[in-house]
Parts: sequence; C-alpha cells; structure tokens
Amino acid sequence: EIAEGMGVTYVPLSDPQAFLDQNLDVIVLATSIVSFEGTVRNIAPHLKSQIEKSGTNRGPLIVDVLSVKEHPRQIMLDLLPKECDILCTHPMFGPDSGKKGWHG
Repeated sequence: EIAEGMGVTYVPLSDPQAFLDQNLDVIVLATSIVSFEGTVRNIAPHLKSQIEKSGTNRGPLIVDVLSVKEHPRQIMLDLLPKECDILCTHPMFGPDSGKKGWHG
C-alpha cells in the first residue's frame, strides 16, 4: 500500500520472475557483500530467461553499490548473462567525491 501511494510498484525479490516482468532498464543491487553472490546467482537464470523471451538480445544494466569493486565485478562477469551491462559504483560516489579530480 505504501509503495502504491508513492506511485511505485513493489515486487518482492522472493518472486524474481515477477520482478523482471516489469521490463526494467536498470537493476540496482544494494546488498551486503556477504549476500551479493547469492543474490546474483538467484537472479541470473531469470535474467537469461527474460532476455531470451524478449527477443531483443539486450539485458538490463546491473549496478552494484558495494564499497569494494573487484569482488562484485568478477561475480557479475562470471554469473550474469553476457547481454547485461554492469556498472560498479561506490555508495559514497557523488559530485563532491571527484570535484578536484584525481589529484585533489
């Protein structure tokens, strides 16, 4: 009810297919590092099925927001369908984090 009141569709991740049936362009994986691999393993076969069903040969952009990068990057490259693009970000990334460039 709360989600509907905000104009948002709530789909529990306990039903991954219903989640993916929303035809999402971007999926943000905001999990702990401990549950990250299990989350990716759980959603990967459903993503593959969704891509095949769509006939577009394109998957959604998968974004992670863990504070480490190599671990989630490798998991996503190993487990997600190749049709999915990935973006590894940091939860503290924002305009102030790079305003003085690499040297500031």
